[in-house]
Amino acid sequence: MTYQRTLTPRIYVDNINFLLSAGKMATSDITLSGETMVAGSSLIEIFDLRPTNTQTISTGVGAANFYIEIDTNYSTDANVDNNFIAILGHNMDEADAEFRIQTDDHSGFASAQSPAMVEVVNCGGGCDAGSGNYCSPAYNGWSLATFSQATDNRYMRIYFDPADDSNYDANLGISAIIVGEYWDFPNSPDLNISKTFEFDGVKKLQSFGGQTYSNASYLRGGHWNVRPPYMNSTSTSAVGYGYGRTNMDMSFSYLADTDVFPDLRYDTAQVFQSNNMLNNLIVKTGGGHFPFLLQYDNATASADDSFLWCRLDNEPEFSQIAYQTWDTSLSFREEF
Repeated sequence: MTYQRTLTPRIYVDNINFLLSAGKMATSDITLSGETMVAGSSLIEIFDLRPTNTQTISTGVGAANFYIEIDTNYSTDANVDNNFIAILGHNMDEADAEFRIQTDDHSGFASAQSPAMVEVVNCGGGCDAGSGNYCSPAYNGWSLATFSQATDNRYMRIYFDPADDSNYDANLGISAIIVGEYWDFPNSPDLNISKTFEFDGVKKLQSFGGQTYSNASYLRGGHWNVRPPYMNSTSTSAVGYGYGRTNMDMSFSYLADTDVFPDLRYDTAQVFQSNNMLNNLIVKTGGGHFPFLLQYDNATASADDSFLWCRLDNEPEFSQIAYQTWDTSLSFREEF
């Protein structure tokens, strides 16, 4: 399905920044082993949710695997609810790299689990269970995969290897890694969806003679690495034509209260264990503080037509319209 048709939306929300902001994690809980960052690049900036801010890992033409390790600091398995990984702005086809994840409750990874990943976008046609559940992106650009791991999941390692089991072909560039939980809206939005394409970087002036002049500080967002947002390509550079900032407004009617609110709002465990709109969309994004990935329809995953990197752009108001039934309206603004 194309034309950005919206049926049942899905959101992919980052847990790392939520845990950092809550004081549960520190930046020192994210480490790199087996390789080093190129001078001027920063490991922690790979997790700053800025896909235009590319960082480079010095793989050169070596053959060694390396990994990024994340300690969530949660000892209760049920509270570690990560079920997806997204890597935005990468050059894995150019670098001939592939990736997988491992999880464990022990820092030494003595009983490491390697959950199977399911391709959503650009994982090489699927993830190779016969080779340790690696995803091998066929294109430079961005990749998205889901997985399920209910136990042994406090620690996560994101492993990278040469895809041909030989050597990397270039240094590995990554703009953003997002690890968190995806959540499906309970139903389709109402038919009153509105979409605008904002050119807030264009300023128009009028001369004394009535002529119009304009200046543009920007017309579109920056590239993710060296490719336009949402675009996957074997090219190491590309020209983008996605002009304007996308804004979307949609409303949802007749939502069950169990889909909107947790049973116990201030219970710590329920922030992670109770799946509802308040926790998954509003709390974990800090009410718009953190951007997230919006998928217009959870059954459609065209890389350059089905997603929006955006922020929540309003303070949602919920109105009770029947017994245990609520309405709300949401606004989403594309993040450059």
